[in-house]
Amino acid sequence: MRFDFRYVIKVFPNILSYLPVTLGIAFLSGAIAMLLSVALLALRKIHCRALQAALNFYLDFFRGTPVVVQLFFLYYGLAQLFPVFKNLNGLTAAIIGLSLNASSYMSESMRGAVQSVHPRQVEAGLACGLTQTQVMWHIVFPQAARIAVPTLTNDFIGLIKSSAVAFVLGVRDVMAQTKMLGGSSYRFFECYFVAIIIYFILTKLIHTFQLWLEKKLDVRTRNGGKKCSRSVS
Repeated sequence: MRFDFRYVIKVFPNILSYLPVTLGIAFLSGAIAMLLSVALLALRKIHCRALQAALNFYLDFFRGTPVVVQLFFLYYGLAQLFPVFKNLNGLTAAIIGLSLNASSYMSESMRGAVQSVHPRQVEAGLACGLTQTQVMWHIVFPQAARIAVPTLTNDFIGLIKSSAVAFVLGVRDVMAQTKMLGGSSYRFFECYFVAIIIYFILTKLIHTFQLWLEKKLDVRTRNGGKKCSRSVS
């Protein structure tokens, strides 16, 4: 069976029409994961062995097991133990599972970025006459954000690619529609070719946004340094 480019053109709009579902899963999971990451970062500063052991287990579990296994465990496994999980639909379970998984990566990216800012820069900011809040906003946050942007973007791109496994829970997204069209037409190559193009363009757009954001944060970091210099004078 030869490659049929006309079939690619025919099914492209059909598959593309399910992109909002994929984007909805990715962005909602990413937003929840960011909130969880901030909470994990704050909990990391609490000196409690039991809490730190629980956090380490959380990170090890979600970073050390496949996403699809986690989704199956959440959707099918927990439903047998806790009746409340029986009311979860596939979309909700996918968002919860992907959020928990992504937060384990994002929290480590954020922790490394914050720790990369030297403590002496905080001391220098305070010596310039800035308050603790101003130091965090104008010195620590811009530098940490600049460092965290590439890794957080990679984590989000990984989240978008991981969302493709949501179809195993019955979610009708780009990947699910691709699989259905391929199975009904036996044009698997053409259908998955379309899916690859969609995911590739999507990740390239996010990467372009990352480069733009890095430039904006570079400008803000320089402005923060100038503000400190004016405070000294």
